[in-house]
Amino acid sequence: SEFLDSKVYTTNRQFKLCDMIKLKDLLVERIDYLDTAKQLVKKYKLKSKVKFVSSKDHGDYDWDSDVINLNTTFPSLMEFYITVLHEIHHALQVKKYGVKKFIKKYNQANNLATHSGLDPYNNNKWEKKAQNWAKDQYNRHFKNRSK
Repeated sequence: SEFLDSKVYTTNRQFKLCDMIKLKDLLVERIDYLDTAKQLVKKYKLKSKVKFVSSKDHGDYDWDSDVINLNTTFPSLMEFYITVLHEIHHALQVKKYGVKKFIKKYNQANNLATHSGLDPYNNNKWEKKAQNWAKDQYNRHFKNRSK
């Protein structure tokens, strides 16, 4: 049946519509965040490990140990996906350029922002690229599935 009775009213097996809730509204799919993040890493052909940590940030990528660290809580499923994809982009860039070259480029962007009086994170072109790529990937592959 499409409906679930919130109170049991059985008169000839008919329920009062005003006391019913649609079953599909009650069904909430649970996801395994760790498994989902690992599957995303695998989808992008990376071997990065994924860990959950308590942090003030949604996530970060540790390029020395090739680990994506994710906060233990997210305000929404969308934020979770975008965070994982953002960190995957950093891992892809490290894979493309190598650790030393990527760190050099990343730090140059940090220094440029700092010397311009700007926030070294929010105005770092590598962070902007990662965020834009993550949002694009989310919109392409996940937007309609995670609502």
